[in-house]
Amino acid sequence: CSYCQANSAESLKTVPCLECGSRCHIDCIESTAGFKDKILLGDDFFHFKCSKCTDGHEKFKRYHLSWVDVVHITLFNLTHNQNIRPGNAHDPTGQFSSSEHGPQEYADSRTYFHYKADVARFIDKHWGYFWTKSRGETWINSASSALSTNSTENVPEDGRFESGKAKYNKNGMWALTDDLRFPSSYDSLQQQKTRTIMYSFADDGSLIELRTQSTNGRRKRRTEPASQKTTARSKKPRASDAPAYGASAAAAGAAGVTYSTSKRGARGKHEPKDDWSVSMWPDIDNPQGPAHISREETHSAPQFVIGSDRRTVWNDKGYRMAKASHGVESGAWYFEADILEPVRPEFNIRIGWSQISGELQAPCGSDVFSYSMRAKPSTRFHVSRGSFYGEDYEPGDTLGVLLFLPPLDKDEKQDLEDRKWHPGERYRQFTYSRPVAQRPPYANSELPPLPVLAGSELVYFKNGKCLGPAFQKLYLGKYYPAISTYMGGKVMVNLGPTFKYPPPETWHEDTPIRPITDLEFTLPTQPAKPGEAETAAATSETTAPPAANEPAGGSAADTDKKEVPSIVDQPAAEKPESNEPAATTVEEDQPAAEQPETEKINGDSAPEALKTDSEPPAKSDISPAVDDIHDVVMES
Repeated sequence: CSYCQANSAESLKTVPCLECGSRCHIDCIESTAGFKDKILLGDDFFHFKCSKCTDGHEKFKRYHLSWVDVVHITLFNLTHNQNIRPGNAHDPTGQFSSSEHGPQEYADSRTYFHYKADVARFIDKHWGYFWTKSRGETWINSASSALSTNSTENVPEDGRFESGKAKYNKNGMWALTDDLRFPSSYDSLQQQKTRTIMYSFADDGSLIELRTQSTNGRRKRRTEPASQKTTARSKKPRASDAPAYGASAAAAGAAGVTYSTSKRGARGKHEPKDDWSVSMWPDIDNPQGPAHISREETHSAPQFVIGSDRRTVWNDKGYRMAKASHGVESGAWYFEADILEPVRPEFNIRIGWSQISGELQAPCGSDVFSYSMRAKPSTRFHVSRGSFYGEDYEPGDTLGVLLFLPPLDKDEKQDLEDRKWHPGERYRQFTYSRPVAQRPPYANSELPPLPVLAGSELVYFKNGKCLGPAFQKLYLGKYYPAISTYMGGKVMVNLGPTFKYPPPETWHEDTPIRPITDLEFTLPTQPAKPGEAETAAATSETTAPPAANEPAGGSAADTDKKEVPSIVDQPAAEKPESNEPAATTVEEDQPAAEQPETEKINGDSAPEALKTDSEPPAKSDISPAVDDIHDVVMES
């Protein structure tokens, strides 16, 4: 809270400032002094700017509420405030009569209430709190319709309400799907931007309707002209070759691979919404070599400082994101993050998982491709929508992160294959789309066309204690461990194989939990073709085999005979003449922007083959690198 500086995570009566984003206690806001006790739990549908952002002149007005907003606020209060439940209150007209009423708990441990006896009665009692309009004859039907339309039956991915009728044959009984999630967190970005300021407040809290209604003050998103629309294609072509770990950017250029002049972090413009599509970056096969936090433009924002151990990360200013080098598509996978002493006291951290398309110049959890948990206050984030979850974590704590993705069927596997980058083409965004006819009737403008993985979930552990599922039904994709830090937040990532707080051996009874280090691999040795034995023998006479974990140089002739090897344990392709400086080790606190192109990995120097002059390898026989290229640029 920007007023009392206390943690607002545990309070159910807070509202965010539109300017600084600080979530302030209702009790601390001077504008609400005369009616703060009347404001209901979970209700933050207010146009609010704190005194620090307005030179002492607070702004506090009421947005227009829809029926689903009102019903959700009602269930939120019935669930969390026992003193406000109507129970079997006197009902002379019989308008709210019913054989059932809440609260009732069933097998899922949720608290259920009857739509008429509890929900409608509560709305009727607080009608003047929500609106100044008169009641229509069918207003109870409107409340019932809002419950049904936004149930998990009709909105499987993100339904707000659970139906007792559908689950337990309890007519008219309803519960919140997530009883700690604020109603406003379900708003799409478009809904947030177009909320209308409807009322101001009298001193006693009664609503005063504004004659001139306005939006919340945020500029509307500009739509691109129709002539500039991107031609959609459903998926990327399949890729059979994996990018080699550690090959040089110059070698990729010599192979004829071109990149756009647009930086990785500059992407993110919204696609036109006249078709069901989303812009994505192609997936990349896992590199050879050890799993680590990657410095590549495809994986991490350049503002991030990534230590020479490739595990310690921090960022000195606003939120950015860094991802691990290896990603997963199915199974149960686990990593730990040790929270270190921050560089600055106003730090914050978000930890989670992200697809390759997750925005690097924003926090993890800001878009449809990433999910995260914030340190303080403890909040889970997806598509920039936050809700309270778990416990705060701070320096000295260890956060365990478990991602479970169920086995994929044939179509899902093919979907992921079709998204992969195809060697030889530019690495740039493409449009992933599905037929408009497949779009669910409940889908809003922000719902992506990505398939949902039933049974998938993301679970956090704090110092070995399981905090329960933070997210379920994740979108189909390849996910990477992801770290976002703010104003000096500092983290050391442990990708395995041993952990400070080991997770359970299995998840969902029979799926083994594996560390990210299990993803490390080495390309198989290719059998020599006729006529190559002499070349190989000549090479072995002049070049000693590398020691364990020590890279060694190789010739262009070697590259012409086989796939590009890893620089970790096999000869690497020679680098054409370059004016780049010799490789040096980047210390932990060195700014990311100053990192040289080729660096030490685990204390070993880059191979000499990357420093000498030679003819470039043939275009058709080399896979361009993605994981250790610092000068790769991409086209949006």
